[in-house]
Amino acid sequence: MTSNYELATAQFNIAMANKYPNWYEHLDAAEAAMRQADADWAVRKEYGWDGDEGGEWGPNPLQPGEDILASNWEDELGLPFPEDFGYAESYVYELMVVIGKYKHDPAIMAHMVALRAADLLGDLGRPIHGTIRSALRNSYITEHADD
Repeated sequence: MTSNYELATAQFNIAMANKYPNWYEHLDAAEAAMRQADADWAVRKEYGWDGDEGGEWGPNPLQPGEDILASNWEDELGLPFPEDFGYAESYVYELMVVIGKYKHDPAIMAHMVALRAADLLGDLGRPIHGTIRSALRNSYITEHADD
């Protein structure tokens, strides 16, 4: 049995083939592009993006509570779009979030950025106690940063 969606899709394709004789030659590429756009949007949604007919925007990591238009994203932040993040870009974005969150207090900001860097580097094969990472994580500043 054919669903309403499948019937509507078939009717649309027949109408388009009547209007554009080469419709089926490009249909696979168009459908692949739509699937990729849906996958890209899913990644952006994970990063808190939103959009409407006026455009798309994401949260500005350096200005908590403010959004940044997609058209300004790469120029103002110097980052690719979230769907193109590699490990390094994801890390830089996380650092920007930390900077934005703690920019009111440079000492806390520096401490939290150092902690994030230590998390990235890990303990480099050392025991958990006595490392820079454990000292930063267990410090008074870290425990009371959000007070």
